[in-house]
Amino acid sequence: MERQKMKQHIEHYRVEVEQAIHEPIVIRDVGRMTIDDAKAFFTLLPLLNGERWTDPMNRAAIAVGAVHAAFAAHDAIDVSDATSTRQQLTVLSGDHFSGIHYRLLASVPAYGFIRSLSGMIGQINEMKTTCHHEPPSGPAKMMKAVRVIEAGCIADFLHTFGFSRYVPLAESVLSLLRLDSVLTEETGSSVYHFWNPVDVDRSMVTFQSELQEALDTAVFLAPFLQQEIMKMATSLLGKPI
Repeated sequence: MERQKMKQHIEHYRVEVEQAIHEPIVIRDVGRMTIDDAKAFFTLLPLLNGERWTDPMNRAAIAVGAVHAAFAAHDAIDVSDATSTRQQLTVLSGDHFSGIHYRLLASVPAYGFIRSLSGMIGQINEMKTTCHHEPPSGPAKMMKAVRVIEAGCIADFLHTFGFSRYVPLAESVLSLLRLDSVLTEETGSSVYHFWNPVDVDRSMVTFQSELQEALDTAVFLAPFLQQEIMKMATSLLGKPI
């Protein structure tokens, strides 16, 4: 029953985000933007854990989803063919989703969050640009980069609305998921091209330790959610954490 409710919450969130960014012309020319399951899970983790969840929080969470859709659209650009009509449309769709998230934020009476999320988006774009031109050297720089790029917006959302204790869980798992995709060459983003596999491995080991520590101290988290997170990590790493 608990897992069924969790799936319902996540699916409802996906629908809300898709409705918020819905644009028939974009779908026709570029395709439907999918909402990342793991990012949806960690954005909604306080709600799934029974925390008080208000309408302004929900609108802010949808705005975060729109930001992720915009990033996904821009990341879909093939740098070797960035001048094609489809690639240009992909860029425009990302800009379209970016505009939507600002419109959504304008309806949220949390002005501090509007400022902080806008600043985080700037940090992510700056970090992506830096990594695109020069891959991070060493595990420390790599971990900082992937933590900001993959979990920055969600961490900002969680901090703003009083859910900071969930941040270590989100950062460690989302970073691990991305680094694993780097090793298996499943990432579609040029940001992660040419990252040193040895540093990726070392970073993953450290994130794995961070996740174990976060789970050990997450006494506030419902058991089924702890199990869900452990399942993500087990599936990801191919062995128990």
